[in-house]
Amino acid sequence: MPPIRPTYILADEPTVSVPRDPSLLAQAERIAKGYHQCQAAEASQWLKQGLAHLRKGQYTPALSLLQQALQSYRNLGDKERQAKVLLTLASLYYRVADYLWAADYGRQCLRLARELGDEALMQQTLGHLGNSYRHLGNLQRALEYMGQSLTMAKKLGDRPGEMRSLNNLAMIYRAKGLTRQAATLYEASLMMATSLGDRSTRLQILQNLGNTYLTLREYPQAIDCYERFLTVSEGSEGATDNRTNRRILTQLTLASIALGDHNRAIVHLQHHLSIACALGDTKGAAALLDDLKRSYVALSEARVAVLRPELTSV
Repeated sequence: MPPIRPTYILADEPTVSVPRDPSLLAQAERIAKGYHQCQAAEASQWLKQGLAHLRKGQYTPALSLLQQALQSYRNLGDKERQAKVLLTLASLYYRVADYLWAADYGRQCLRLARELGDEALMQQTLGHLGNSYRHLGNLQRALEYMGQSLTMAKKLGDRPGEMRSLNNLAMIYRAKGLTRQAATLYEASLMMATSLGDRSTRLQILQNLGNTYLTLREYPQAIDCYERFLTVSEGSEGATDNRTNRRILTQLTLASIALGDHNRAIVHLQHHLSIACALGDTKGAAALLDDLKRSYVALSEARVAVLRPELTSV
C-alpha cells in the first residue's frame, strides 16, 4: 500500500493594495503625450521634406521620406494625414509612370477617405485612379472611377474638379475609340476652363480637342481649336512653350492643306519658320522652306484652276 501523501492547503494570499499616486499618473501621461507630440513633429518634418524633394523632381529621397512619414502616421493612428501621404505617394508614382503602384496607393487612400467621410478627398482620389487605370489600359475601370469623380464633383459644387473630370473622361472615351463622345466632353470642359480663367487647362483642352477633330476629319473645327491655342499661348505673359507651339503649327498646316486652304497653310508655315530660325534650328528651317515652296506651287495651281474656266469662256 503506497504511503499516504500529506494534503497541503494553500491559504489565500492577502490582497496587496498599491496606493495610486496622482503625481505619478500625471507624469506618465505627460511622458506619453510628449512622445506622441515628438512622433507627430517628426512625421510632419518628414512629410515637409518629402514634398520639397518632390517639387524639385528628386523622387528617390522624396519616396523614402514620404514612406517614413506614412509609417509614423500609421503608428499614431492619424488617418487624415495617412490619407494625405497616400495620395501624395500615388501622385509620385504617377509622375514616374509606375501606374501599378500609383493605383495601389490610390486605392489605399480611397479606403481611408471613405472611412473618414471626406468627399473632397474621395473625388480627387477617384480622378487619380481613373487616370492610372487609363494608362494601365483598363479602360472600363478607368471609366467607372472617372464617372464617380465627375458625379462627386457636381455634388460638391466643385467646378474645377468637374472641369478636370470632364477633360479626363474625354481622354478615356478617345482611348476607347469613341471620338465623337470625346469631342463633346472636351467642349464641355473647355467652356468651364474658359469661365474659370484656367489658362493651362484651357491650353491642354484646346490641343486635345483640335487633335480629336483632326481624327474626325473635321478640319475647320480643328483649325479653330489650334488657332485659339496659339492666341492663348502667345498672347499671355510668361515663357512660351516653343516645342508645343511648333507641334500645333505642324497640325495647323496639315489641317489647312487637307481643307485646300493653301493661303492659311503658308501663313502658319511662315510663323513656324520664324520660330525655327529664332531657335537656330537650321535643319527644321530647311524642311519648312521646302514645305513653303510646295504650298506656293499648290496655291498657284489652285489659282490657275480657278482662272481656267474664265479664260475658256472668254
